[in-house]
Amino acid sequence: MGAGQSKFPKRYHSFRRKKQSSNENITVQNSLKQEPVSSIPKFPSVNEHIDYLHQHHFLVKSIWSTNFSSPIEDTLNDGAKVLDVRCGAGTFLLELSNEYSLSEFTGIEKTKLFPSLIKPSNLNFIHANILEGLPFQQNHFDFVYLNIVEPRHTKDQWAFIMSELIRVTKPGGYIEIQGFDSFAGTIGPKFLKFIQRFAMLFSANGVGMGSRHHIKSILSTNSYFYSDQKEIYIGKNGGESGVLLEDHTTMFFVDIIGEAIAELNNITMDELKRDWKEVQKEFEEVKTSLEIFRMWVMKS
Repeated sequence: MGAGQSKFPKRYHSFRRKKQSSNENITVQNSLKQEPVSSIPKFPSVNEHIDYLHQHHFLVKSIWSTNFSSPIEDTLNDGAKVLDVRCGAGTFLLELSNEYSLSEFTGIEKTKLFPSLIKPSNLNFIHANILEGLPFQQNHFDFVYLNIVEPRHTKDQWAFIMSELIRVTKPGGYIEIQGFDSFAGTIGPKFLKFIQRFAMLFSANGVGMGSRHHIKSILSTNSYFYSDQKEIYIGKNGGESGVLLEDHTTMFFVDIIGEAIAELNNITMDELKRDWKEVQKEFEEVKTSLEIFRMWVMKS
């Protein structure tokens, strides 16, 4: 399953913002296990977040038209061992475990939002924290997957996580990372303000928005490194995927972290929702876009 080129042409606008260099120069935490400041909502942590996580999976699949870009389908059909790190509600694994019945699937998540009883027999979920290390021997999995839903880690923590993913992957196996990059699209000033507020929730503890670049700097040293990206317009400009992305973005900035942003900026939720309606108008006017990326590497 190779990743194709984006069907959305690149657009450049006066408000186009690439990732700021300040995100590279973050302060490293003293402990890998340290969590962000208490004002940050613990995500995912409650059942209300499950719908968001399910929607995130189907949004990503609708954009790429595939669940993964690594060339592993033959291996999955023959019977592979697959690990999803930070599996959330388990949507990705539930779909793949039904499709590839000969393979064994494992999900790791520190919050128990995944199904515990009703699931395929070839799927197992483990309650664990990646920052404490993966509870597996080295060279165990044929495919290791990580979907970054939002930034949570410092540069040192990402280095540790990547080392764990590499450790448990078999030689010849693949590691795949994907996520959205808010600083690599076409961003208007109103939406940019929300993104900056979001970044402020994490910056006090050294967590920046540059996880894509930290991960790439580690994985790209391997000769079998590949990457792809697509620029997706938010809202009607992006077609069905764009409309879904607008709904998904609204759910995140208003329903999930809205109260934390409102508290940080000393405004009411009504004021925040009013500001967000202006952002939604801007989506169409500016042709706002976000970039989604995938990186995959074969362990030598």
